[in-house]
Amino acid sequence: MIDFTQFWTNLNPDLRSTLLRVGLAILALFLIWLLRRLLAAIVVAPLRRIARRTNAQWDDLLLDTIMLPARLLIIAIALAVGAQILLVDIVTFAFVQHIIRTLIIVAVLVALLRAVDSLAPSSNRLFRVTGLSITERLLPFVRTAIKLLLIAIAVVIVIQEWGYDVSGLVAGLGLGGLAFSLAAKDTVENLFGFTTIVGDQPLVVGEFIKTADVEGTVEHVGIRSTRIRKLDQSLVTVPNSKLASAPIQNWSRLSKRWVDLKLVIAYDASRTQIETFLERVRVMLTTRDQVEQGSVFVRLVNFGEMGMEVLVRCYISQQDWALYSEEKEIINLEILRIIEELNLHLAMRSVFVDNSGRTITDLDEG
Repeated sequence: MIDFTQFWTNLNPDLRSTLLRVGLAILALFLIWLLRRLLAAIVVAPLRRIARRTNAQWDDLLLDTIMLPARLLIIAIALAVGAQILLVDIVTFAFVQHIIRTLIIVAVLVALLRAVDSLAPSSNRLFRVTGLSITERLLPFVRTAIKLLLIAIAVVIVIQEWGYDVSGLVAGLGLGGLAFSLAAKDTVENLFGFTTIVGDQPLVVGEFIKTADVEGTVEHVGIRSTRIRKLDQSLVTVPNSKLASAPIQNWSRLSKRWVDLKLVIAYDASRTQIETFLERVRVMLTTRDQVEQGSVFVRLVNFGEMGMEVLVRCYISQQDWALYSEEKEIINLEILRIIEELNLHLAMRSVFVDNSGRTITDLDEG
């Protein structure tokens, strides 16, 4: 049987010191692994059970965020302890230090990336946690942009940690980015236009809008362009950059529609006829269910060249164009009935102003 004590005593002192350091390093790694298991059993497992029993979400998010970074930090601690025990040479120790710091940077990066996913899986949770309101369709782009920025910063820090000069790389990327941005100028403008449309929501699919160039129903809002179906059923594709910078008149978001009529009564009408006409039109409008009562305005406003000008205005509480047109037709026919019953005559030039502000006279074609 080999006498271990005699064998150890007869070993070369340098070899004996090396074996001792290796054994201590293995022991240290084992203790760190055991500590990790103990932490998982004593701390993490109870926290997970508590998190499952509670209705709050922040504890689940916190555990999911820190678990993987914590493992990376434990590996970094194990490498640092092992290097100290083994008393490695300066070159090896510097290499180990670079690895340790890289692991710490990666751990922080992973924690931040998981925090982005945990805080912003939906616009509702993002608003509850941070108070920021971002539309659901824009949220994936925001998450991706933040992640790419974090990864780019981490890569630059890691490269610098390993002793490489990143100034030339950054300058090259800057020139490349400038050339790319110039080449993809229209695409970038349309992308920012998309973010503006989705963020501010001046329009959504299904709404009827009008701009200086196009009028119709929105059928699709894409990253590059928006498709609009005109009244003649032709399909118009508008770049988002142009649409985002244009004034947009959204007819689908009206809560009520305006009636604006200017009637010119011939001068052969008497004062009593005009007073009766004004009163009967007011009564007719106030008895209509869809007419906003406080908005009724019927007045003799002017004595024009062709006749006496009566201004009739009110709001109809109807958003749908077809139903509004039906109610407006009833009002117009009632006004004509009153004119006929009072034996009044409209002058040759009565003025009607439609909802778009366009003036229509009996001399206009169409």
